[in-house]
Amino acid sequence: MKKLIALLFICTTFSLFAQKDSAYYNPNATRKTYYLKPLKKVNGTYFYGERKLQGGYALEVPFYELNDADVNHHYRQFKTFTVIGQVIGSIPTFYLLLNINNRSSSRQFNYNLNTYIGVVLASVGGSITCNLIGRSHLKKAAIKYNQALGKQDLGYWQLKNDDNSLGVALRYNFK
Repeated sequence: MKKLIALLFICTTFSLFAQKDSAYYNPNATRKTYYLKPLKKVNGTYFYGERKLQGGYALEVPFYELNDADVNHHYRQFKTFTVIGQVIGSIPTFYLLLNINNRSSSRQFNYNLNTYIGVVLASVGGSITCNLIGRSHLKKAAIKYNQALGKQDLGYWQLKNDDNSLGVALRYNFK
């Protein structure tokens, strides 16, 4: 009898959908986004509500919670271009490591210095370009995120002095 009750309890537990929201049962229903906060960009730093975010990867949770196709596309592009920039930035290290093993008897390393400097400059340029393209996709994702929430602004001009610090701050609105 105890085994039958335990089996019935386990089968009942597996059939419950207590953690599913209404969008699971009705795919045409729109998701409620009242718990999502708008993004603000102040001096190159993103704020989620009043919380300061540490870099672009911290925006992953609000973007995927919104579940908007354009926002997710731009965020994936940001991540892709950032990784490509990091790989391009490591090319001089690979070039140096490949040429350390190719020692000749007369020289310590078997590589041309001009070629190495060219590789370094090309990788720095490619890495910076990929990171700038990635940042532009992150900005587009943040703007589309705020538009989906009904908030149009991402940043703002503000000239004010603070009680906690000396000086003034100048901030810009990206409308």
